[in-house]
Amino acid sequence: MQLKTSSTEFEKYGAVYEKPLDLGQCGMISRNWHLIAKRCVSQLYRFDCEVYLEMQEGMAALLVGETPRADELTVFAVHRLVKINPGVYFSLVAVTSNITCKLITVTSYLSVVESLSPPYLFERILPRIRISEILGYYYSIRNAGYQFGGEKHSYFELTYVDRGCMISEIDGKTYTLKERELIIYGPGQFHTQQIPDGCSCSYVTIIFDMETIVYDVESTHYELLLNKVFGYDKKIHTLIKTFVMESTSQIPYMNSLMLCLLQETVIRLLQSEFIGKKNERSVTDARQHYQDELLEKILAYIDETIYEPITIAEICQKFSLSRSSLQILFKESLNQPPKKYINELKLETSRQMICEGKYTISEIALMLGFNSIHYFSRAFTQKFGMAPSEYSKMLYKL
Repeated sequence: MQLKTSSTEFEKYGAVYEKPLDLGQCGMISRNWHLIAKRCVSQLYRFDCEVYLEMQEGMAALLVGETPRADELTVFAVHRLVKINPGVYFSLVAVTSNITCKLITVTSYLSVVESLSPPYLFERILPRIRISEILGYYYSIRNAGYQFGGEKHSYFELTYVDRGCMISEIDGKTYTLKERELIIYGPGQFHTQQIPDGCSCSYVTIIFDMETIVYDVESTHYELLLNKVFGYDKKIHTLIKTFVMESTSQIPYMNSLMLCLLQETVIRLLQSEFIGKKNERSVTDARQHYQDELLEKILAYIDETIYEPITIAEICQKFSLSRSSLQILFKESLNQPPKKYINELKLETSRQMICEGKYTISEIALMLGFNSIHYFSRAFTQKFGMAPSEYSKMLYKL
């Protein structure tokens, strides 16, 4: 978090005060200091007396230090009116597009200007990437042997395998995506997809337009995202699942939230290149490892018994958990209660079964343990925006 001039860390450099100084009464002088926003600070000021800074317009950060060395300087957000102690090196940095600050000191002041070499680079909080538009998003279920001949276009395309596996070829190189893995195709990359024999595949496709915003030569480009398969990551899995749920919610601002979820997904993927994919430290590493393993076992059990009437009590008994512990585990890891997860999985499975065309709608409802065909139809319609019979007819038209 950012430090503020009102924090205790600032006390060795100066202090804050509440009311503007009355220059007529204190016999001091002032000048207006104008600055525009920039990342580079190449010089510092030092006065032999106290200096007072009173912001007039805009927002600024204050760069201070006891020596004129870039690696020994500290940045504080300017909070309230600021007094700087004699002998302290300082400079203001405009955070907004421009600022005006009143600099106040005594008439007998003595000041020096020190050059910084190399200059200090102020880290402004600005976007490195921006997803401007989602052009298409689909949830597809394909049977074994399906082949997509390939295409290339001018946009990014994310493919996330929800269940099953997929083989994808990008510009002549083959990649295999297993369950909960994803790949991103870049603009102009020719890519194919096929489902190997012996399995079906459910996957999410998101086509989007993204720009990288370069502020300096060290900025990361999107090439870090391409020509690789990203393995399972709990946060990414949760983001994709939430994206899919929001895409059918029809709640106001769902489109804005979908853009945010996709942008966070891309940022998390970029971060994984630097911090590793297992750098989650909300709890101790040992406890996190235990929770991850336990969750994986529970999810595998739910997946194996999806055609049976699974109860929360049964899961708690099998894995020696209290109901509240199970709720907390699902909330922290998947951001949803276990009952909702089971229902969502049953509905996803039902959609895959409809696609395979082996059973009637009534048989599918019975096999998945729904209380009645009417309850199943209502739940299916609420999630996917159409009745199971309509979905089946739509598949035959494709």
